[in-house]
Amino acid sequence: MQRIKSATLRWDQGVPISDQFDDFYFNSDGGVDESNHVFIQGNQLVDRFKALTAKESFVIAETGFGTGLNFLITRQHWLKNAPDDAILHFISFEKYPLTADDMALAWQSWPHLNDCNNALLEQYPPAIEGFHSLSFDQGMVKLTLIFGDLLEQLPRLEASIDAWYLDGFSPSKNPAMWQSDLYQHMARLSHSQTTFATFTVSRQVREGLQAAGYSLTKRSGFGQKREMLTGRCLTDKVKKTAKLSTDLPVIIIGAGLAGACTARLLAEQGQSVLVLESNSKAAQEGSGNPQGALYAKLAVKPSPETSLHLHGLLYSKHQIQQLPELDPPLASLCGVLQLALSEKERERQAQLCESNLYPSSLFHAVDPAEASQLSGAETPFSGLFFPDAGWVAPADYCHYLLDHPLIDCRFNQQVVKLEHQDRFWTVTTDNRQYQAEYVVICTAAEARRLTQLDHLPIKPIRGQTSQMNASDDLPTLKTVVCGEGYISPARQQYYCFGATFDLHHHDRECRDSDHEKNINQLTKTLPGFSGTRVEHCSGRTGFRCSTADYLPIVGEAAHYSETIKRFAKLRNDAQSCQQVSIPRLKGLFVNLGHGSKGLITCPISAGVLVAMMFNQPNPLPKDLTERLDPARFILRDLTRRRI
Repeated sequence: MQRIKSATLRWDQGVPISDQFDDFYFNSDGGVDESNHVFIQGNQLVDRFKALTAKESFVIAETGFGTGLNFLITRQHWLKNAPDDAILHFISFEKYPLTADDMALAWQSWPHLNDCNNALLEQYPPAIEGFHSLSFDQGMVKLTLIFGDLLEQLPRLEASIDAWYLDGFSPSKNPAMWQSDLYQHMARLSHSQTTFATFTVSRQVREGLQAAGYSLTKRSGFGQKREMLTGRCLTDKVKKTAKLSTDLPVIIIGAGLAGACTARLLAEQGQSVLVLESNSKAAQEGSGNPQGALYAKLAVKPSPETSLHLHGLLYSKHQIQQLPELDPPLASLCGVLQLALSEKERERQAQLCESNLYPSSLFHAVDPAEASQLSGAETPFSGLFFPDAGWVAPADYCHYLLDHPLIDCRFNQQVVKLEHQDRFWTVTTDNRQYQAEYVVICTAAEARRLTQLDHLPIKPIRGQTSQMNASDDLPTLKTVVCGEGYISPARQQYYCFGATFDLHHHDRECRDSDHEKNINQLTKTLPGFSGTRVEHCSGRTGFRCSTADYLPIVGEAAHYSETIKRFAKLRNDAQSCQQVSIPRLKGLFVNLGHGSKGLITCPISAGVLVAMMFNQPNPLPKDLTERLDPARFILRDLTRRRI
């Protein structure tokens, strides 16, 4: 996930023209009418939207987002014709995204579409390659913008597409896009009811679609174009998006951040949820801190960890933007200063800026004077400023997420056993039993107490945060400041700062020695807090859940013993191993191992799980989702001959 080039434009009577492809973005004779004729009517979408039943999903994929015109038009047809509780997933690719300013300028031609413009511009992502998840209309319309080369990004998409918009610049202007790989991946993501529509009837397009298994029909084109092309997939490569079920609730074990994010996302799509929590209320373990920093520490060289954190940061940012205004606030995108307290960190930050991997809108370098002005507190250190990062109050955020009519929370429920029979799981607590088709384990390191998950290499790491009153003699922070630890702007007249990182102790009581460590880290970073004393501090202790490779564990659980049997004989044959499927504990999912980055990994991991459960579009690229697979540790141990 790295920086990409934005589109460069010239304009002709209000119509943008791409410098990269020397072609118009939309028909100057009537872009809206052409979109309706080619894509809406070509895919028979009005009738298909009307035929949907309650809580059903519909997925559209588009090969060129451009100005967003097709999305804006499709959304209006959806809101007018689809059931109120149905969900539209609109997936669109773009190699050279327009800037937000150019997008807004193009929209001046369509004032009747302006009801979504501000929301789209507010969420419009920076020019960073990868998947960007946006949400509109109380979650009933979801837009996944995938920035990057179409033929590089399509293999990374996991979705079941109901209709394709083959848009983008014409085959003569953009031949690199209209290739056989495009049609083959279309077929991979399509089922027998999938349709397509396109403005072109080029022979190479017709032959490519036919070879991939599509029927073709020529129709009257728009305006001066005599013909256009529509068709249907003739094979079933994927299952259609599943309808949510309310027969039995999804059971989520654990009411921390991972569990609360998963529960809320399910509930917002109409799925009933039962949350079982061993404590007397939610967010009593690692998610219980008063405040936490929302930011990603980026690597100089691209890595799966950096890619996940950047996807997650942008995903969480979009969710925070849609939070209601409450007092006290649940979160703030006030910005984060990542200070360089050592020469090694200064060099790393300089390399990060020189790498040109990320756009300046994501972060920029600041000297000590700028850092002091931005934060509101004097600091002798330079650093990086992330303007769209900030803080979240995790405990209160969990309570907010769980406050939904379709979420039933049961507390003081210690789960002692899981059993599977037919397609149902029986969840036994210390005082009763529950049944569900889907169960999600969100209990951090405690997950190893369950027989099905006792092989996972996860461990708790103790961390203590400190709190103190934001008295008048202390600086008034305006941003989150991170050095060796972090401190957030005051919330409810209290500063929260820390946190320690302790691999060896497991006691839950706060220790003065840990308060002292937090104070020392704070005053080194911000000398204006040097009057802070241990006796001024209160705090809490929590346990991060760490994994062997520092990536979360997200997905359907592997059947440990069956995986060993199936792969043990093949472990010396890498090619055969890749062709053998991993046995799964069907319906048992995990969302664990988020370490200290849960604020940016829990929300997007919840999105991954919901996509897996109901065959919906995945918010993460396929290769990155595979990195989170619960089975990865078993396969690595087999490869290393540990089993």
